[in-house]
Amino acid sequence: MLHLNRFCAANRIGVIRQFYFHHSLAPTAASVRLVRKCSTKSLQTEQPVPELKADSAGPNVAWNTIYHFPGIMLTASIKRLRLYPIAFAAFTVPVSIALAYSEICSIMTSQICGSLGLSSTLTLLLFSYFTNNLVGYVYTDERLLHVKISYVDFHGKRQDRVYPIDEIVPRTELGRSLFKFYFPVKNPNNTEVYKLIHRYGQIYDVQAFSTVFGKD
Repeated sequence: MLHLNRFCAANRIGVIRQFYFHHSLAPTAASVRLVRKCSTKSLQTEQPVPELKADSAGPNVAWNTIYHFPGIMLTASIKRLRLYPIAFAAFTVPVSIALAYSEICSIMTSQICGSLGLSSTLTLLLFSYFTNNLVGYVYTDERLLHVKISYVDFHGKRQDRVYPIDEIVPRTELGRSLFKFYFPVKNPNNTEVYKLIHRYGQIYDVQAFSTVFGKD
């Protein structure tokens, strides 16, 4: 009887030890939740890599020059400096008229000053009007998906615009300019009309130029 009790006590101790041994190795519910929470946070902190679209013109696009107008620098300089002759004419014309009425100078002198001032002012204003949005450079990317148009605005400053080539209206669908001196460049999504002088400009890539603006 004593031997049987000792055997049962030894079995109970073995079962208890086996129970605690298995439970110490098995993961608890709290540890499982902690592992899941840490893995979720690590996934959330990872930033996704941005996908580059095939039809987007990024800042690292290599542009190829297909057209250049040699007189664009002179045109921009005249447009920027036109304010000085206009201001000088606006000052000299009233002064010459006042001196003529004061009999300090002759009326002929005041008339000459007035005619020169008015003619120079009108000439510069008309020049700025007809050369408004004059295209100086045209660039395309290597895949011929986008075109960059560099033009001079009314104040003589360079402006750059990038458009998809498919959105450029072909020149065959636009009206002719006076004496065919230039042809307009237009985008249906933009109200601005650019002027491109193709007769006196330098075309470096005829095929790309025809792809962008169409054939004449």
